[in-house]
Amino acid sequence: MNPIEQQRKVIDQVYHMVSGSCPQEATSANCRFEYLRFDDGSASVEEQFNYVVKDKTISTFLDRRLSEDSMILIKELHSLMKAQTGGDWNAFTLTINEDGSVATKFEYPDKG
Repeated sequence: MNPIEQQRKVIDQVYHMVSGSCPQEATSANCRFEYLRFDDGSASVEEQFNYVVKDKTISTFLDRRLSEDSMILIKELHSLMKAQTGGDWNAFTLTINEDGSVATKFEYPDKG
């Protein structure tokens, strides 16, 4: 499997984690994952999840069962992308739009 397909597979798993955490009546959703790495070699993932129902934004948590592998998925996505492009992002947001399309936005730390 080529690197782009590997990344897409992981993003698809993240998509299912986010979409599965939404109630059926949600019209859109987004989740920002911050990938934190520490000097001792450890890492953590922080999540900020919200969805929209009837024009009201609801901020909550991802479904615990669905998100139990979020640390593994985010770390894997970071590793795959860094290996391919050298990019070292520290957060990304996955957005599910009203029309069902999906977008990702990666955030890179300021270097200066």
